[in-house]
Amino acid sequence: MHGMTAQKQQELSAQEQALAWVTRLRSPEAGLEDRTEFALWLAASTANSHAMDDALSLWDDLEAVKHLPFGYTANTQIAAANQSRWWLSAGVAAAAVLAAVLELPLNQPSPTEPAQSYATELGQRDDVLLQDSSRISLNSDSQLSVSYTETTRDLTLERGEAYFEVAKDSSRPFTVSTNIVDVMAVGTAFNIDRREQTTEITVTEGVVRVTKRRGGSAAESAILKAAQKITVNDQGLGAIESVAGAEDTAWRRGELVANGVPLHELAAELERYSATRIRFGDAEVAGLSVSGVFPLDETDTALQAIARSLELTIVPAGDNSVLLLNADH
Repeated sequence: MHGMTAQKQQELSAQEQALAWVTRLRSPEAGLEDRTEFALWLAASTANSHAMDDALSLWDDLEAVKHLPFGYTANTQIAAANQSRWWLSAGVAAAAVLAAVLELPLNQPSPTEPAQSYATELGQRDDVLLQDSSRISLNSDSQLSVSYTETTRDLTLERGEAYFEVAKDSSRPFTVSTNIVDVMAVGTAFNIDRREQTTEITVTEGVVRVTKRRGGSAAESAILKAAQKITVNDQGLGAIESVAGAEDTAWRRGELVANGVPLHELAAELERYSATRIRFGDAEVAGLSVSGVFPLDETDTALQAIARSLELTIVPAGDNSVLLLNADH
């Protein structure tokens, strides 16, 4: 990558230079020469340092991307998003170069606070307030670990489902990982539902970046905005879908919303909140379409409502399970 000329730097304000550096360092083509020049520029004045802080704050609002200099657009931002935690990696590299140039020792790594773990039991939901004022709602039978440092906010959804309301902090990326995906937030709210083979991400506010972790290339990422969702599996990212309502987060209200859902899928959802296992008399019953709003904490009530609407009979089947049959059986 060609460097920024001294004349060009003089012509630009510190803020414009900082925004240019954001674009430059996030490019896959950024190399040692770029990072060396950035380290020297950053160390040249406190005005440069403050301008970079402002630029990072501006990055919190993706609507500002279109105002970045040198033709930086949302498309180039998405392409450059291949490098996760770009600010951390670029900053560490630049600090290393600067230390070598000035023959000064590097600072010690940022201290890591003790990792925290949160979990819910079957049928339990819980709300968690983190030390940075981010809020998390944990769904039934879910587990989450949280590890914060001075420069990162890393969370892992070990199992289950959680809703995240992220407090803005431009100096510390907020990243939630599952076994197959990383989700980086930009001051936003979103839901992650981790299943055995898939992870589904639904955004309710702001913007997130979703990056496939395992079995795919680093370029496999997508930007999701409010009212959009995506499903990720071992094969890669699915198509981005529009979300018409709040169906995916209705569990926070203790409700399960079905809109033409096959009965076997609805039953699998109900089983996430109760020890009762739901079986079917035949494939035809399992495939019946169901619509409605059902209480998550009252499985028996939900099953009675389903049986009435579909004209089914509920038969206790032993070992804490029930069988749904056509009423004429």
